Amino acid sequence: MNFGKSLRGTVLACALLVWPATMTLAQSGQGERYQPRSERGRLAAELVRRWAGHVQQVYGTAPQRWAQSMAPTFARAPLANLRHAAQMTDYTAMMAAASEPYAHRSAPGAAKAPSPTPAAAVPSERLLYTMLAPCRLADTRTVAQRMSAGEARSFNLQSLTSQGGSQFGCNIPSDASAVTLNITVVNPDIAGYLTVFPTGATRPLASSLNYRTGDVVGNEIIARLGGDPFPTFSVYSYAGADLVIDVAGYFSAAKGEPLDCQQVSSNYINVAAGAVVSAVSPVCPAGYTATGGGCSSNVYPSIEELYFFSFGPQASGSYACQARNRGSNNNVTIRAEAMCCRLPGR
Repeated sequence: MNFGKSLRGTVLACALLVWPATMTLAQSGQGERYQPRSERGRLAAELVRRWAGHVQQVYGTAPQRWAQSMAPTFARAPLANLRHAAQMTDYTAMMAAASEPYAHRSAPGAAKAPSPTPAAAVPSERLLYTMLAPCRLADTRTVAQRMSAGEARSFNLQSLTSQGGSQFGCNIPSDASAVTLNITVVNPDIAGYLTVFPTGATRPLASSLNYRTGDVVGNEIIARLGGDPFPTFSVYSYAGADLVIDVAGYFSAAKGEPLDCQQVSSNYINVAAGAVVSAVSPVCPAGYTATGGGCSSNVYPSIEELYFFSFGPQASGSYACQARNRGSNNNVTIRAEAMCCRLPGR
């Protein structure tokens, strides 16, 4: 696909459908005459018509600005994803469907999610982890506030609509010490990296996520929180890019006796170059409940082009990971891990 031509066409389709912001399609001669010629243009136009008003009402973003910020996503997304997005009746679900890096498939299996890094270390304090259904904390496309090159921006966990997050909140308590985040970079200007760190702390000389020009790529990380009076975290981006941030759980101070926990893991499974492989952890021992999990590998995913495009807990109590090896290294392995906990003495 010629991305430049597709992007120009999508921008035109989006812009004409919302210009000017106060004019209806019936009143606009340009909007009335313009009809997208491609299926991609028609789908993009449908999504803009349906959701521009919602974005303006909830997030205060002018329809034209939102349409322009979404144009790269609509231009790059597989058509199957745009068709799937057009069927969604919820804004967050629509954005998730349109932003998937691989074509949507209706086959059964674990829901797609941004790729995780190797299992991150839990903060050293005695903390209790609470899993959440993935909840949108921020989406710079929704509020048309793309990250600038070299910018470090703070994101809070309480007032989310100002940063493109869920209008209903994500139920993160004010005493949370750390959060599990799925961070996706969309359409960066050049190759670079992100660093996530506690607000108010010195930015570490480390990368949380590497990306390439025009990429749509994500990682799962555990981020410590800083800030006052409400917990926040900061994200530094080397290049200009849009960010989509979901929260999947949080750590808070344990109240009372700590849980008795143990980790169960699958064997390491080889992922040959170009292959897609699944790893599934054992179920928890009797009396234990799965409280979390993760995916690990013998290589650094961003360097070796290993992409975890599906992961999460299963109804059976196990934890499953699905990865694609986009590189040429045949000596790549993955493993699925589940964290199993119980109240002591029970």
